[in-house]
Amino acid sequence: MEERNRVILEAVRDMLERGDLERAKTTVGNLHAADGAEILSRLGMDDEVELLVGMDPAQAARILLEMDESHQVVVAARLRTGELRDLLASMPVDEAVDLLGDIPRARRERMLKLFGREDAGELEELLAYEDDTAGGLMTTDYIAVSPEATADEAIEFLRGVSPEVETIYYVYAVSEEGLIHGVLSLRELIISPGDRRVGDMVTREVISVLPDENQEEVAEAISKYDLLAVPVVDENGKMLGIVTVDDVTDVFGDEAEEDMLRFAGATGLEEEPAAGGLFSDLGRRLPWFMTAVVVEVLVAGGLLKLYSPHFTRFIVLVFFIPLLVTMGGNIAVQSSTIMGRWLSTGERMKGSTLRAVAGEVAWGVMVGIATGGVVAGIAFAFGQPASVGVTLGLSLALAVVAAVFVGCAFPVTLKVLRRDPRVVSGPLLGTTMDVLSLAIYLAIGTLLI
Repeated sequence: MEERNRVILEAVRDMLERGDLERAKTTVGNLHAADGAEILSRLGMDDEVELLVGMDPAQAARILLEMDESHQVVVAARLRTGELRDLLASMPVDEAVDLLGDIPRARRERMLKLFGREDAGELEELLAYEDDTAGGLMTTDYIAVSPEATADEAIEFLRGVSPEVETIYYVYAVSEEGLIHGVLSLRELIISPGDRRVGDMVTREVISVLPDENQEEVAEAISKYDLLAVPVVDENGKMLGIVTVDDVTDVFGDEAEEDMLRFAGATGLEEEPAAGGLFSDLGRRLPWFMTAVVVEVLVAGGLLKLYSPHFTRFIVLVFFIPLLVTMGGNIAVQSSTIMGRWLSTGERMKGSTLRAVAGEVAWGVMVGIATGGVVAGIAFAFGQPASVGVTLGLSLALAVVAAVFVGCAFPVTLKVLRRDPRVVSGPLLGTTMDVLSLAIYLAIGTLLI
């Protein structure tokens, strides 16, 4: 917390201790919503709720939306139904739907009855979409004008729109049937002659998404085409809403965190720890490591036992096992990351991807030759037999090349299976390379020593 906010927090606490609620509300209300949220979330829950309820609902809603989603749910649970309804009514519809979707079903149904029939129907329609889809992200507050309207009529319409509209930078030409005919920017509208038809100004090739498309695909579309918002349409081209860039900014962060947790073999930990408790946490993480332990013990341990007679002859070979498995694991992780990123850009399984794999393999061959040569040279320099040096160098070179193949194969397989190629499990990849590197090392040692 910044020093400025820390001072304000102490001042607000002092006001509340003295019973000066009005001054505390004014102090927090005059802050930026993000600062107000930071300060309120540091107060006791009773004080936080009392201040929120006492503020103007629109002001309180802005502050509540700046809080962590989990904290929003806790605060909502402490509000009376009517108080929560006032806050929801002051929020953008997509944000209100997100919060409604997180509260218990019974209370949500009671809450919807407090809204008018039209508003309740709109909220229920949006609640039907999964949270991680375009429909779950979209808002129905957008600017739509008739293709037959003139530029002057469209500008006059803009002057009267509700401040709750998510963005006015894009104006969509929508027919009476709800079909989207095109889009134009606010700038294009302003500089156009006043009597020119909107339908003659719009860009007809509109980038759009379907309501059931994954949020990651929506984020990629906005990023790829540098959009401030993307329309959501049904299979018939009827406009349902828009997803704005600020919504997908959160998606990028959420997806990055999710990918990181999946790679670490800790899927599900993006939830609040309290949501599932210790045993739920254990159930999400333990299977990955139990699998790794079993494979390592049964396969790697079996290999070591099988080839143990060779180690009795050249005990120096044992000292290089950590080098082999570590190098193989590191190279596999690098190749998996690079290939997963490449495939996630939308490339299909065709020439460009095959060239990327070939380039990665060529890189692996060069790294393998270089590192294998260095290790063999070190072995010779320390007076080891030639067979030992050749075994070490060749094993390391082949392990590096194998690691590149494995690192590329995992994301490519996920891509073929229509899964996200970036979510390769780190424990699974590491265990695979441990066993493979050891097998290569022992096999070559058997042949050459």
